[in-house]
Amino acid sequence: MMKPGSLATGDPQPAPLASPVRRYLPYAGWGVVLLGFLLQVVSTGPIFYAFGNYALIFKQEFGASSTLINLAYTLLLMVGALGSAPVGWGLDRLNPKWIALIGTAGTAAGLALMGLTTAIWQVVLLFGTLLATSDVLIGHVTSSYLISQWFERRRGLALGIAILGASVAAISFPPLTTALTDQFGWRNMFFIVALGSLILIIPILLWARLPREIPEFERRSGLLETAEQGERLPLLAMLKTSAFWIISIGIGAMIGITGAVTISLVPHAAAQGFSVMQSSLLVSVVGSGAFIGKVSFGALSDHVELRWAMRGGLVLMLASTAMLLLGGSYPLLLAASALFGLSLGGMMPVWAVLVAHVFGLASCGSALGATRAAMAPFALACPLIAGWAFDLFQSYSYAWAIFCALLLCCLVSTFILRGWSTPLQVASNPPEIVS
Repeated sequence: MMKPGSLATGDPQPAPLASPVRRYLPYAGWGVVLLGFLLQVVSTGPIFYAFGNYALIFKQEFGASSTLINLAYTLLLMVGALGSAPVGWGLDRLNPKWIALIGTAGTAAGLALMGLTTAIWQVVLLFGTLLATSDVLIGHVTSSYLISQWFERRRGLALGIAILGASVAAISFPPLTTALTDQFGWRNMFFIVALGSLILIIPILLWARLPREIPEFERRSGLLETAEQGERLPLLAMLKTSAFWIISIGIGAMIGITGAVTISLVPHAAAQGFSVMQSSLLVSVVGSGAFIGKVSFGALSDHVELRWAMRGGLVLMLASTAMLLLGGSYPLLLAASALFGLSLGGMMPVWAVLVAHVFGLASCGSALGATRAAMAPFALACPLIAGWAFDLFQSYSYAWAIFCALLLCCLVSTFILRGWSTPLQVASNPPEIVS
């Protein structure tokens, strides 16, 4: 049974902008996009992108080994991936406002407690429990779920804009935490960042809610069928569809390869004789490409068949990885980095739009969480493959070749398996799956 406020209630509901007072106000959905943007900033900035700064602090303050510091980060990734499934399940059944508020309070509490730590084991414990759990409550699954409920015609564009919050966090939080540490000390830095994260409470109270109905101006004009059926798709039924595995493996492979290339790009370029400055510039090019890819692929997914949007991302990443395999000139590496950034940025909105389209808004939260959990093995394995290849052969070429083969298999599967982007239909009892 659908919870109150969901789109697929079965009974006609008045559009949220129908009243004379709200008729002249901006569409409330853009407030949800702003909320999604801020959720991305807070869930990635002080937790992920500033972690490199924290690692230096922990090494100096506690004499911690790199292994223990990396363990904290690994636990953060694992809990975030596996925890996405229960969070998505909860979003389909509970009030998303309370989920986001609990995540915000937990994040603030975890950061404040970081300022009180006296040993590295406390750091590992906090990152692996409170911070990781709280972070997933306000992370990509929650923001994508909320935005998908408010938008249909411009869903990809709205998701792409919101995901830019992660790019802003990547640019701002490393220098911000460094400046705060230099000015106030590292313990006070954590207290200040914890206090700042509580600002999220205001936009959550304002916009973390579901619409009664998508207004007419947000409805599609026949480009794509919708999947807004009223009944939820059971998890077991999802797992039996080709759609679930094509999305999970395809996007998961791209996420895993992204992590591997990001941490290996500088040493790969340096091993070919390029300077540290030239090697570091490649990472900046990746970031710039990702910034463009988030909005461009998000907007593109609103105007093309979704299978081709995903295939476009796979083709770009396959081409960029093949360029890395060829190696050689610096311009080739720059081109590879630019293409890689475009595919890296584009895969996130396409993933969310695909899930909402195929599995329906009634099951969107569960599907986002379940697919994210299914992607976890790629996120863990791909960086290890890159490290193994370099340690064994003193070259990343074998890793690039493996990644090319993986991406090619994912691309081919989108052509071999038919109907995987078609909205799934749910019968009352038992569920009928059309894949």
